[in-house]
Order: sequence, then C-alpha cells, then structure tokens
Amino acid sequence: MAEYDAIVVGSGFGATVAVSQLARAGKKVLILERGTWWQTPEHLGVPPAGGPAPLPQWAKDQDPPHPVQYWPRPDHKDGLIDLLASVRHSHNRDGLYVYSRFDECDIVSASGVGGGSLIYSNATLQPDLDVLQHIGLELDDDDYAAARDWTTKNRGVLNKVITKIPLPKSRDVMNLGPEDYLYLDRARVHRKAAAAVSQKRGIDPPAPWTPLDLAIAEYHEDGEGNTDVNKRHTFCERQGRCVLGCLPQARHTLNKTLYRGWVSDPAKGVELRPLSEVRYVTKADGGYAVTYLDYWTAGGDEKTVTAPAVFLGAGTLGTNEILLRSREHGLALSDEVGQRFSTNGNFGGFCVDTTDTVQSNRGPVNTCHADFRLSSGQIMIEDCSIPSMFAAIASTAVHIMDGLEQGHGFFGWAHRVLFEAKMRAAWAAKAVPDLEAFLPHIPDTYKPDDSRTEAETVANIFFFNCMGQDEANGRFRLDHDKLDLTWDQPVADQPVFGEIEGLLRDFSEAMGGRFVPLPGWRHFGDRKLAITHPLGGCRVGADRTDGVVDEVGRVFDESVDDPQAIHDGLFVVDGSALPGAVVAHPTMTIMAQALKTTKAALP
Repeated sequence: MAEYDAIVVGSGFGATVAVSQLARAGKKVLILERGTWWQTPEHLGVPPAGGPAPLPQWAKDQDPPHPVQYWPRPDHKDGLIDLLASVRHSHNRDGLYVYSRFDECDIVSASGVGGGSLIYSNATLQPDLDVLQHIGLELDDDDYAAARDWTTKNRGVLNKVITKIPLPKSRDVMNLGPEDYLYLDRARVHRKAAAAVSQKRGIDPPAPWTPLDLAIAEYHEDGEGNTDVNKRHTFCERQGRCVLGCLPQARHTLNKTLYRGWVSDPAKGVELRPLSEVRYVTKADGGYAVTYLDYWTAGGDEKTVTAPAVFLGAGTLGTNEILLRSREHGLALSDEVGQRFSTNGNFGGFCVDTTDTVQSNRGPVNTCHADFRLSSGQIMIEDCSIPSMFAAIASTAVHIMDGLEQGHGFFGWAHRVLFEAKMRAAWAAKAVPDLEAFLPHIPDTYKPDDSRTEAETVANIFFFNCMGQDEANGRFRLDHDKLDLTWDQPVADQPVFGEIEGLLRDFSEAMGGRFVPLPGWRHFGDRKLAITHPLGGCRVGADRTDGVVDEVGRVFDESVDDPQAIHDGLFVVDGSALPGAVVAHPTMTIMAQALKTTKAALP
C-alpha cells in the first residue's frame, strides 16, 4: 500500500493549488521540491499575533531540519555577491535563481519552496479570452473568478500599487487629475508615452493603459484590504526589488501559503521534502513510482516513493525534463512531449536619457501596461523596475550599449570588449566585477547629476518588459541527459519581436530618450531572447497526436489504441500545459488550469 495518496512535484503556482485541493479533500500529500526555503532576514517591528512558529524556528525543530536561506542583500552593488551566491548551478544546488542558457534564448526560473512566486513580479492577470481561444485553451471567466477567489483566500488581496503612497479607496487611480504627481514617476511617464505612441500610429481609440493587479500587501483604511494588511502588519514599501525577495515581507509568495496553510500543521496531512530533485516517473503497482535524488538527507542518492496519483508542477523546464526522461524509462507518452514551446513573446529593452525622471529603482517591479493590437496579434508593453542592487552596473551597461547604438566606433567597441571580459571573468569566479574604470567617482558638489546614489544612476533609464503572441514552435529534447531547446527557424525572425522593438523605439522617442536593446539582442549577442515566462512543451490537446495532456491536465497514454486514453492518476498542473502565449503574466492562468485539473481529479 502506498504511503501517500498523492505526490506533488514542485511547489509553484499549479503545485500549490494542487496541494491545497488535495489536502482539503483529506488526502495525504507528499511535496517533492528540489530547492530550499527562502525568506527575508528582516523582522517586523510588531509581528502579528497568532499563527504558526516563525519559519526558521519551525525548520530548525524538524527531524531532519529543513534548510532555510535568506534573500540577497544589501540593497546596493555589494549585494551582487549575495545574488551570485544565490544562483543555482552544479556546485550550488541550493541556489534560488536558475539561469538556463540555450542557443537562441536564455530562461530565468526559480528553485525553492514557492517556485516561481519567489522571483516573479507579482502580476496576477486574466488574459483576453480571444488570446486563449487562439491557442485552444478552454478557460472562461468563471475559471478565472475561481482562481482569483483561491488567490484571495489562500494568499491575500490583490492590489494596484501604482502610486508613491497608498491612497484611500475614494481616489480613482485611473484619474488623479492635477494630482498625477502621486503616480510613481515611471508609471506616469509610461502612461504619457502610451498615449503619444497611439497618436503617432493613428490608433483610435488609444491603446488602453491599465494598472496591474499585484499579489502585494497594500495599506487600506478600511474594508477587506484593511483586514488583510492587519493580518500581516506590513505593506509595500516601493523598494523596487520584488524579484530579489521582499525585505518587508509584503509579497504574497507561495512559501508563506504552503507553510502557514499546510506544512506547519501535521494534522493537515502535507509533508514537504526539500532538496529532492525528481528525475522521472514510472508505472508501479497501484499507481506510480517517482524517482528522485535526495540532497537533503542522503547526499544525492537515488530514492523512490510511490502513490496512486502524481501531479507534476515542476515548472515548464522541470516538467518537460521529467517527462522526457520518464519516456526514456518506459512511460508511454505522446510524441508531442517537448513540442510547441512558447516564449510568451517575452522581450525587453531600455530607454536612456528620458526627458522626465522615471526613478526606476522605486515601486514594485511592474506596475502598469499598455495593450496594443498589431499585425502579429496582441502586444503588452509594461514598465519594469531596476533594483538598486543592479543600478550601477545596469547604468554602465546601458550607456555602453547606447554608445554602440549611436556608432561610437572603435572606442565604443573597445569599451564593450573590456566590459564584456570583466563580466565574463566575474561570472566564472562568481564574484562582483571590478567596474571602477567604468564607474569613476570624482566628487563634484556643484553638479546635481553626479550620480552618487543608486537611484541617481537609473533616474532617467526606463526598463521595458513586454509580451506578445509568438508562434509557440520551440522544441525541448534531452541531449546527454541535459535539457536542450531549439527551433527549426530562428525564433528571433518571428514577426512579434520586430513589432515589439518598433513599439519600444516609438515609446523611447515619446519619452524623449533613445532606445537601447538588451545586450543579448544586439552587440553582446545575436538576437538572443531573455525569457521569464516559459510555457508549453506538455501542452493541452484534443488527443495525443495534438498534445501531451487533455483539457483537464490528464496525461495521454501512448500504449493503447485510443488516442484520447489517459494515464489514470497522472496530471500536469504548471505552465508546461499551456499551449501557447497568453500575452500576460501566466500565473493566474496556471492557477485557473490547475483548479480545473484538481476538480477533475477529485470528483
């Protein structure tokens, strides 16, 4: 008899939804998570009363103890040492940030209890239904209402954090009138630029500009928001470093949800094993055997655990790798495993020397977006913070790139080569690069633009974060047991990326500055993409010739004649199931699909 009713692989958005629903149904659940716990090193001045013991205390009291690590800091360039120490690689399996390099793109993901919620920008959005119809994902308003309800009950109230201070609910953040100085500077500049670009391009009505719903605590004077924030005794301090971990504990990350809701209370029937890296899944009597490497208690030795049901929520890269390897170990899966990867149209860039200050190190990471419809489909243009930890090095890199964009000849090239060499040497040594030659500081108290602080170095640099409708035709495969990602035709040739770049040039012109691409796109790389929303590879399909899972996330079985036959008890609940770009941060969609899956699994 299996020790558990269900095994959940991973602990991100879809996995946490699965854990919550299984536990509420009285199931005994095991979570296998390859990372550790992460949290802030700071302590609240007045912690809220009640609840479980502080996580570090609970973790220490377990047998064996659970590993707990702390967000990178300090919040200036010296913090880069902490950041580099937090990168996961073969000699640091405890790392939080996973930087996966492929020929045509680099992908950033997370490894830790809470999955992608630990490093994402908090945006929790419903995509347009026509975008979902385009990729064949059958989710409707009711599904998203259920996901929003789950989020509110299990994580916290969503908030629009678009102003420098919390505003009373009597104020409409879409119409601050003469008091628009209350907007975060970059949000106000973004709104003005979106209107100017619409006018230049003859878009009528103009492209909608909208503040984002964020999974962040915000102060409210009364109502549901006040109840929520008083449970936490903290709210957003506009530190601009969400992706590096929120020091004042204002983000609704899933490590908190799992710990407070289920893991801290043995009566809830949920066990979590950290540093447990799942390798593959095979059939076993009465269900499935999950084989994993135990770096928590056994130094990486291989172990196996069984259950009648398995929910794969290891993230797009993790679940594709697990299923590709599972097929090699005999699990009968569709030939579509690994096919139709989507970049979610991710694209980025900068505007340097904006006319108005943007103060890019302040506020949440993302606060607002503008929604354009061009020939390639929907395109979202968002603002993005530049954390103070990155400010000096980002300013230097952007200005070098700006010089190359303007054709500053040999000296610009030599500056680039030297800068690149220093950066590569620092990466190899896992050390902070010596950029003194690039960051001269000869004080001049008569100059207001002496850039003596992190804020000043990025005060007039705007960072764009974008999404669009790509063709979702990337392909994962295992190459010597390592995940590889390729396209038959260069992904950068897809029209969406050229259209986004054109929009960003118009935005930069409207902001009074100059467009600067990401280094990998030009000058330091050959049109290489940087992806933060990897999707697909185990996509929803009508049958196994069209996908890897059915509309409710059940994995198709290749071993029988019926093309719609499934492996009973095997599910996918993460972004790998999404069949294409959603042109929004995908977290709400992943949660909505996971709720649909667990509803089918728990009739």
